Amino acid sequence: MLFIDDSVQMEYKLLIGNNFIFGNPKNIYYKDSHLFGIDEDMDGPYINTELFDLKGSKIVEIKKNYVLLCNTKLDKKVLKRDHILILDKNGEIIIESRVFAKDTIIISGNFIVNGEVLIITQNYILLPDGKRIMHSKVTTNNNSAVLITENGIIPKT
Repeated sequence: MLFIDDSVQMEYKLLIGNNFIFGNPKNIYYKDSHLFGIDEDMDGPYINTELFDLKGSKIVEIKKNYVLLCNTKLDKKVLKRDHILILDKNGEIIIESRVFAKDTIIISGNFIVNGEVLIITQNYILLPDGKRIMHSKVTTNNNSAVLITENGIIPKT
């Protein structure tokens, strides 16, 4: 008889703004504000997040890569388990989550933190003050959280 241990996790990596985060990162923060969480199941890694507008109203809610809430002013371009793409009326990415080869998840989007906009593109992270963060390689400590700072991405203690 063959037994499969579901508790064994595949290692996945997160790619945000040309920054690689290895070691199954679970939560991403900026200035102690939670941007998004990542977990995995048999279908691979997935994102959980809530996005707000500048007025503080929730405009998007995603659980396990499924869009539960999306403001009607936004364009739900792609809604699949392995690829979510939501755009604003000007065609700018509000949130994109893509899973590649079940071991890499790429996240980009606009995150409002204390009235400021943090932009994560596929090429860099743009901080509210205009500084760009890119080309970091960070390994989390056993599924821990990471913090985006003015000096790069670091494990959150």
